Amino acid sequence: MTDEVKSLAELPENKIVSGVENFSEGLHSFLSYLGLPTENVLVASEERRTVINNLPAIMDKITPEIRANSMYLSQFIAACGAGLFNAALNMIWNEVVVNLRQKVMHFDFQYFLDSVVTDVRRRASIKSEEDLAKLDEWELIKGCKDTGILTDIGYKHMDYIREMRNHASAAHPNHNDLDGLQLASWLQTCIKEVLAREPEGPVLEIKRLLHNLRTNDISRDDVQPIKASIQRLPVDLADSILRAVFGMYTDPTLDARIKNNLILVSPSFWECSSKNAKNDAGMKYAVFSANADIQRKQLANEFLSLVGGLSYLSVEQRAIEMDQILDGLYSAHYGWNNFHNEPPYAKMLVPYVPKTGEIPNETNYKYVKVLILCRIGNGYGVSDAAAYYYDELISRFGESQFLIFVNLLWESDIQSRLTHADCANRFKNFAGQFANRSINVKLKTALEEIEKTFYSALSKLSNVSKFDELVKSIVI
Repeated sequence: MTDEVKSLAELPENKIVSGVENFSEGLHSFLSYLGLPTENVLVASEERRTVINNLPAIMDKITPEIRANSMYLSQFIAACGAGLFNAALNMIWNEVVVNLRQKVMHFDFQYFLDSVVTDVRRRASIKSEEDLAKLDEWELIKGCKDTGILTDIGYKHMDYIREMRNHASAAHPNHNDLDGLQLASWLQTCIKEVLAREPEGPVLEIKRLLHNLRTNDISRDDVQPIKASIQRLPVDLADSILRAVFGMYTDPTLDARIKNNLILVSPSFWECSSKNAKNDAGMKYAVFSANADIQRKQLANEFLSLVGGLSYLSVEQRAIEMDQILDGLYSAHYGWNNFHNEPPYAKMLVPYVPKTGEIPNETNYKYVKVLILCRIGNGYGVSDAAAYYYDELISRFGESQFLIFVNLLWESDIQSRLTHADCANRFKNFAGQFANRSINVKLKTALEEIEKTFYSALSKLSNVSKFDELVKSIVI
């Protein structure tokens, strides 16, 4: 780069564009010589020019240090120049995954694992950055959202781009058309939300706090300031800290000094977390019990006794097994070939639900969320083979499930799905069905409000203060 060029955005594109067009002509001739197809192999030159003309300004948004280590961005540009947009999308996603894995390692690896990987045996197999590849990519981005590495809006963008990568990239055979503006926009979004963004604000407070718990001796005088800092955090992050602390406490190899620190601060973490996170702790105790993991079961009991959480325990085998099935269904829904893999889990769930629809409190929220998430589907539809079971279970919903359904509008992964018109309309249809069955006046009003909201505004309905006040006032 010469001294006269002050930024990437000032570089001329003429030579690059000319080279791209010459490459296309040469490749076309070579394919013809080999007797291979030449039509619809490469994206049209004008679409490639759209990306190339936007690249200098977009790449200017990340530092030279980041650019110098972004191998997949080089491959993205090469694929764009060659006219292979589906391959280029795959390269964008690969760069995002690599960057998020690095952020996890640089931020707090143990905190991330305690927050995301709930299976003890699976957790034991993840010890290094290379082992992060054992996590599904949806787990990686959701875990980064839960621990604050990704913002909520960043998570929604990445979840959408992940879906597009699965269905419109070179990740598997397809004939989807991508245009230059889409590709340039997705690159800019990935740079803004991931590559050029570092954890900040409350997330850095969590990092310092966890570091201090592991390395310093905490006194009783330190508890109140720590509690005050936790109270200022968004509830998602407070829940994530509770899961991490519970995971640390139930580790039989935990250093005694760290355990003493946790004994002092855990009641504050518990008090600041949501009911859903507390239910998770009670459910993990039940899982330890069912697996005859005696040491962890005793430590979980000790922790719950310490924080006054024994009322969240459930010894019912039905609750344990339903929770495990729901985890399997959730993973199947987000994994590859989900339309084929969902039905066995949906079928297994039905016998655990009586005709009355009564669900153990510990798993009720997850039960409603996973069923609704699967039944409204994704941008590509719903598993037809599983829909029968979903409809059967949803038909047994009662007032408590209707209220959970309304509160799903505050869930970021539900909001992400509601940006798809078909998913939003399915959600609205359920709201109408539930409104007809509900006898609670305020709940009925909230459900009717969802039903009449235009689909494009549904994902933002939770931000409407009047609706928020209505939902908070509902008592069942």
